[in-house]
Amino acid sequence: MGGPGSSPCASCKLLRRRCAKDCIFAPYFPPDDPHKFAIVHKVFGASNVSKMLQVPFVPICQ
Repeated sequence: MGGPGSSPCASCKLLRRRCAKDCIFAPYFPPDDPHKFAIVHKVFGASNVSKMLQVPFVPICQ
């Protein structure tokens, strides 16, 4: 949820990169909770987390 005047998401802050408006991590890792992304990043890595977030959700029970 980057942009002028706004804080980068926890992911972009930890990875020290610019947070784009369409950042895939922003909805899941808000800037006020950086510890949450740090744990996920340590276990899975940023690339794998990004891939997991891009997989479409398909409910098992319908």
